[in-house]
Amino acid sequence: MVTVCTPTRADHLRSQRRALDAHLPGARHVVVLPERPGSEELAAELLADGADPLELPAGPDLPVARCRNAGGDRAVETGAELIIFLDVDCMPGPDLGSRYADLPPDTVGMGPVTYLPESVGAPDPAELAGLTDPHPARPFPEHGLQRLEAGEFGMFWSLSFALHAALWTRLRREFGGFDEHYTGYGAEDTDFGRRLLYRRIPVVLVAGAHAYHRWHPVSSPPVEHLQDLLRNGAHYAERWGEWPAPGWFEEFERRGLVRRDGDGWIAAPAHRNSSGGG
Repeated sequence: MVTVCTPTRADHLRSQRRALDAHLPGARHVVVLPERPGSEELAAELLADGADPLELPAGPDLPVARCRNAGGDRAVETGAELIIFLDVDCMPGPDLGSRYADLPPDTVGMGPVTYLPESVGAPDPAELAGLTDPHPARPFPEHGLQRLEAGEFGMFWSLSFALHAALWTRLRREFGGFDEHYTGYGAEDTDFGRRLLYRRIPVVLVAGAHAYHRWHPVSSPPVEHLQDLLRNGAHYAERWGEWPAPGWFEEFERRGLVRRDGDGWIAAPAHRNSSGGG
């Protein structure tokens, strides 16, 4: 089990750990902590609680791709056979571990995620199954596995996915895992999914591997991450010949935050010196 965390989500992390204790007892929990105020104290708390905190140097832009790579590598080093990646906001459901454990050895699997409303707060792990309402943008099968086609790379998400350790080692050897040129928010998971499917590595939707995403404030489109999205979008376009999340950029353009530059976008003059959140 690997979690990418920031200290600002410490409360969500504690919810995740309660659900792990209830639904995956005995799982080793690697928590990747990029350097931020409070990260040393949180690492000490995690270590005392039996987790495996991994602290990483980090600049102002959250190095999500590097964190995921480091967490996966740490899981392999400590003898994991199955690696489950969960964002810190996600609590594992009662069947998440068993459904992921049935993945074929050469396959990457994703489970459905329910976005919990603000009113739910920090639910008891025993309540999670009754809150199941998966995100409708990604229709999952009722039973078994459903393989994604080559053009469905946009379906990949990194909130909750799993693979066997041997496959993770192979991906790191063949193309490095997550591309660490992506920093801050956006595109690193779409790029990862696209590279998997480009190499004909099976990616499947896993019925019943439910995770539950705790509420936190968001904006749509995520204007607070504009600079990250422009930087990462340009890197993605250089590789794939098109920009990710074009709908977001079209809305940014409508709001006067970006303007067209050839086939892509750049910040509008008034926003070139603004910085996105990490």
